[in-house]
Order: sequence, then C-alpha cells, then structure tokens
Amino acid sequence: MKFGLRLASTTAFVAVLSALVAFNGEAAEGQARLRPWLGVELDKAGTVPRGVRVHHAVRSSPAWSAGVRDGDVIVRVEDAVAVRPDDIIREVASHTPGAAVRVVLLRSGAEVPLTITLQAIPEGDEMLRLDKVGLQAPSSWKGLSAVSGPLPGGIAELRGRVVIVDFWATWCMACRMSAPKLTSWQAKFGAQGLSVIGITDDSVDQASVGMQDFGMRYAAVASDESYATQRAFGVRALPTVFVIDKRGVIRDVSVGFDPRKEAQTEALVRRLLAEPAP
Repeated sequence: MKFGLRLASTTAFVAVLSALVAFNGEAAEGQARLRPWLGVELDKAGTVPRGVRVHHAVRSSPAWSAGVRDGDVIVRVEDAVAVRPDDIIREVASHTPGAAVRVVLLRSGAEVPLTITLQAIPEGDEMLRLDKVGLQAPSSWKGLSAVSGPLPGGIAELRGRVVIVDFWATWCMACRMSAPKLTSWQAKFGAQGLSVIGITDDSVDQASVGMQDFGMRYAAVASDESYATQRAFGVRALPTVFVIDKRGVIRDVSVGFDPRKEAQTEALVRRLLAEPAP
C-alpha cells in the first residue's frame, strides 16, 4: 500500500487541471485511470490576450508527443474556444482515452493545428517519472536555508556522488514513515558516495524540530519556504523522492511512501554507486 499526502502549499502561478494533469487524489485510483489526459499545466486565465498559455507540457505526454511545448498558447480544442483553463478542461473531459482531438495553438504569432491522441491519466509518480527521469536535475537550488549539515548550492556541487533528494514536511505522516529508511541508506552508503538531502517548505525552526522528531540523519536538511526548489523539481505531493546519479541525471522518482519499493530503490542506489565517476 502506498501512503502520501497532497501538497498543501502554493502553486498559485499555475492552474493544475485534473482532466489534463495527474496529481488529482480526489477520485479512486481506478476511476482516475479512465480519465483522459492531455498532459499540460496551464497558466491562470487572463495572462494572454487570446487563448490560454501552456506553462509546462509534461515530457512524453500526449500533448508533448504531438508537439506542444512550454509557452505555446492553446486557442481552441475541437470547436471549443479557449478563453479560460476551464474551457479546455471541459472539452478534454468530454472525450475518452484514445480519442484524437484537434487543437489549435498560437506560436510566435502563427496558428499551429495539431491532432493529439488522449491517453488515460497516469498515476502521479508515473507522470513525474515521464517528465523528469533521464533529464539533468536542476543545477542550482534557490531560496534554501540550511537546517543541518553542509548544504550544497545544488547538484553541480555534488557531481561524482549519488544523491537522494527527499521533499518532505513536518505534518506529513508518510514522510515520517519514509525517513528511517533514507537515514539508514545515508549511514550505510554515505562513505561510498551517497548524499541524502532533505528539503521542506517548513521554516528552519519547524524543520529543525521535525527532523529530530523523524530521526532524520541525512547529509543535509534545508528549508525552502519560497517553494522555488520544489517548483524547479515539479513537486506536487509529499513525500517525493528523487534518485540522481553521479552525472546529475535523474534516474528515478517516487511519490508517496510505498514500503514495497524500498528494495528496488536500494538496488538502484547500489548500481549507481558502482558506476564510474564522470
């Protein structure tokens, strides 16, 4: 069984649409898989004179595969004119996975017609895996304040080490459940080149109390009250754990706590530690 909590903090700069993007925990898992998925995050209404701007197209999603990119503006889906994000939600939700929908974009002032074949909405960790695995992790971490340990400025400073980044919060019971295993990996593999970094949007004082309560003995723990680093990693739920190799490439992402995956993750860490230094 997997445990996890929705991220209660802000994503005010973007509308996260349940018909288009995963991370919607309100429906049963089976029902969610039946929902059509376009695979974009949209800016709030009113940010452009015409249409709705794509803040982010999830890599390998239906939209991405059809050619939608960050910054494009959706002006129409089938016969529905896109004025607000809700216009796109309603039109996409009226179709089923496997349906081909006609979408018109604005790109550099020109209309671009596309046909996008919708898919069933994936689970949250699978979506994040599609979007992030195989890419370089954000090279610099902004807005972080050290809570414990020597805090690196970003992945670039940890090149040559395997890194686990644990996004957590003091109120997150699933985070409490996952912390002991991460602590044990730091103790077991730290000397071999593993660094476990914990990042929370709690204040430094709250995080200091929480990490002691959770028994966290990571290489470093940091406070991200500005949410800048969470946004850079695309975090939408807690806990979210990234496994990053010696070259700074994201090799796995887990959303929520699933004790059944611990052996798989540990095996991955062992393989990455055995890889040659870049």
